[in-house]
Amino acid sequence: MHYLIYVSSASYLLEDAELKDILGKSRTNNAMVDVTGMLLYKNGSFMQVLEGEADTVTKTFARISEDKRHSGIIVLCEEKAESRIFQGWSMGFQTLTPGDVKDIPEFAEFKNGRFTDPSIVENPHVAVKLLKTFYQ
Repeated sequence: MHYLIYVSSASYLLEDAELKDILGKSRTNNAMVDVTGMLLYKNGSFMQVLEGEADTVTKTFARISEDKRHSGIIVLCEEKAESRIFQGWSMGFQTLTPGDVKDIPEFAEFKNGRFTDPSIVENPHVAVKLLKTFYQ
């Protein structure tokens, strides 16, 4: 098993309908290739984890990287894993507000910021914890 976590900046603020469209297509595409994961959106930025076989994750990420709705992609970590964290989720999704992270101490510095904030980019373990928090 393999996973990859990245952050990026939206090219523009996306409306709920666009986010639902992204989610629907992600779920369909990921289910066909056995990729699971979670997508978070906050203040015009994305954080996503993809998990599956290494080749498949690499190809899925390459396709996502070509999407013009985001730029400034930063891979936070890419590693082997013993098992899936997001088992059964072709793609989980959450739009975050500052209130969603206000009670989580690790996110105090970033709560009004974006996922591309240095407090996350320089500490990938924070991204893993955030993704797991909203999975549970």
